Amino acid sequence: MNSAESLARNKIIRIYFQLSILGLIASLVLFGVGVLRDNISYSYVLYVILRIVIPSAINFAASFVAKICNSSENIDNDTKCEICSFACATIGASISFWNGYYVALWCLPILAVMFCSVFHDSHLLFKITVFSIITVAISAFYQMIDHPEQYTYYLESMLVVMMVLACGAIVSRNMIKYNKEMQNIVYEANEKRDDYRHRLETDQLTYLHTRPYAQEKADLFLLDASDEHPVSLAVVDLDFFKSINDTYGHKNGDVVLWKFGDTVNKNMIDNLVVGRYGGEEFIFVFDGGDYHDHIKYMDELREKFGKIKYKFTDRSVTFSCGIVTANYPTSFSDAFKYADQGVYYSKENGRNRVTAYLMPPIQKTAEIQKTGEIRPEQQTQEHPKTGDIKPNN
Repeated sequence: MNSAESLARNKIIRIYFQLSILGLIASLVLFGVGVLRDNISYSYVLYVILRIVIPSAINFAASFVAKICNSSENIDNDTKCEICSFACATIGASISFWNGYYVALWCLPILAVMFCSVFHDSHLLFKITVFSIITVAISAFYQMIDHPEQYTYYLESMLVVMMVLACGAIVSRNMIKYNKEMQNIVYEANEKRDDYRHRLETDQLTYLHTRPYAQEKADLFLLDASDEHPVSLAVVDLDFFKSINDTYGHKNGDVVLWKFGDTVNKNMIDNLVVGRYGGEEFIFVFDGGDYHDHIKYMDELREKFGKIKYKFTDRSVTFSCGIVTANYPTSFSDAFKYADQGVYYSKENGRNRVTAYLMPPIQKTAEIQKTGEIRPEQQTQEHPKTGDIKPNN
């Protein structure tokens, strides 16, 4: 809101300078017409001082004060709005007072009343309205004193202008109420939208991302992969999870899933997106960094998760993982084939391990897409200490 009000103030202050310039030009034109028609009742010097110099000086001074205060960092936002509004009211009052014989100009303070409504402050609106009514009264009484023969005309005109001012204030107040109601509606709608987005993007059991969100991110990251910016995709499948559900019930199965999500969230790192792919299967997307670090992260996570104790059983729950690293743009589906193959390799070789692949050259990828098979020479050899898989030389 503060930035919007600052933008509104800047625009309004530019209008102030434009009005001041127009007022000066109009005063000079009226002076020229008066000289040509010889209908200026007092000396030219006095006329220039009272009708041109003083009003213009007040108008430009009010505009400059508003501009300086608006650009100051030592003045709070509410005070800036108040100064800006009173500058507008002062310009309107100056023009209407020094040119009060034009009754229509008495309505200029209404502009200040309408302008200040953009700041959504009812108290400020009340102050500007009172100020404007007082300036109209001063202008009217000055003309009544200067032209006593037209006393009734100026009195009636004053009452009409004050009624118009009051109507303008009522309209502005209703606009402020309406804008505040609309702001509340928009705020509530944004809150609901953010809540819905969070629910769409976050799995409510594990508090990891949902499959659509994680897969979308994986596609974006993998399409941006390069030698300087490798991207790794890991697929995790909890070992013997079906037997946990069958033996201990789905409620305890949910506990295992929640524990896994909690372990991941407690060990979350930068440039990593994790999502629940389905059931007990999860995907990890590492956007940039050394692929050895990605493998190390998955292996350390495997160890931490395997050490968790459960109330419903003495056995530990482990996971099997396959991870693939791409150093050229590729799709999620292509990378997933290798990562998923790594999961099967881990399960076939004792489970509770991490198997890693490097994406083959593009021509080999095309061959795999055609045959649907990954040949043994495209696989890798097991690291004896960590269970990681190193690429063939």
